[in-house]
Amino acid sequence: MNGERILIVEDEPTIAENLYDYLEHQGFAPDAAYDGHGAMAMLRTAGFEAMVLDLGLPGMGGMDLLRAMQHDRRLWCPVLVLTARDRMADKLLAFEHGADDYLIKPFALAEVAARLRVLLRRGRGPRPQATAFGDLAYDPGRHAATIHGRPLPLPRKSVLLLELLLEASGRPVPQARLRDALWPQGPPSTRALSDQVHLLRRHLREAGGPRIIAIPGHGWRLADAAVDTPDGAHQDHPSGG
Repeated sequence: MNGERILIVEDEPTIAENLYDYLEHQGFAPDAAYDGHGAMAMLRTAGFEAMVLDLGLPGMGGMDLLRAMQHDRRLWCPVLVLTARDRMADKLLAFEHGADDYLIKPFALAEVAARLRVLLRRGRGPRPQATAFGDLAYDPGRHAATIHGRPLPLPRKSVLLLELLLEASGRPVPQARLRDALWPQGPPSTRALSDQVHLLRRHLREAGGPRIIAIPGHGWRLADAAVDTPDGAHQDHPSGG
């Protein structure tokens, strides 16, 4: 472990202290915030490799913080939700708003550390090599996209999806690969991936960028906005792949 910075966002002092002490003993470099607004301030001023997030925070709740992170890539880091909320609806909502993992209280400290290591290994994986596709430019370091030189604000899931499509440089990306990247613990619904493709496609179309087309039996790929595509190529549900 190389002292990866972990932000603990937990309003219960005893839990926060136990997490802090254990993660520090495991070789992490933890820091703590006790509400959502404090976490936002720390995310803006310091870089963290991952976050352990309680949902039941005073003031700005954990779900609100997830939403803010989803819409501002400068705040982004992998998130392990650690909460007493055991309803499936809360779990699915957290994943929808960008959580990477979800652990229900009571918990074992060793499992928290193990799950963080998985998130960190995933985060150290290869970044997309392609930085441009037609008039679309992408900066992997800042997770920022522009079209015709103008910023293209995107939700977090759309950025992850765009990275994979750019990495393929116009080749089809299988549905399974996209699903696994966006939802390591499984998608919240059978339509979740199609909905995300539809959302990114709309953002690109409105900005005058490349198109996303479905390749039956293979998945989706990027295509130049001026290129004609066969009938059915814009469907959100490619078969197979």
